[in-house]
Amino acid sequence: MNLIPEWRKAPSMWSVRLGVIAALLCGLQPVVPHWEGVLPEWAYAVLASAVAIAGVVARLIPQQRVTTERERRKTHV
Repeated sequence: MNLIPEWRKAPSMWSVRLGVIAALLCGLQPVVPHWEGVLPEWAYAVLASAVAIAGVVARLIPQQRVTTERERRKTHV
């Protein structure tokens, strides 16, 4: 497995950001029963699923801020 050339820019990628949020939501799952009065039962599942799906979609969309100089030159030639 090789890292992508622009791996240092990972925090600016939406797919990475949404992946971190999804991981945090999974980590908070044991705490959800304590929020019964604040959060409806279905809301947490919908929120976690929506973030995970958004992460997959964000991974499929090209992200302009992370393209390398070499890729930019290819598109302008």
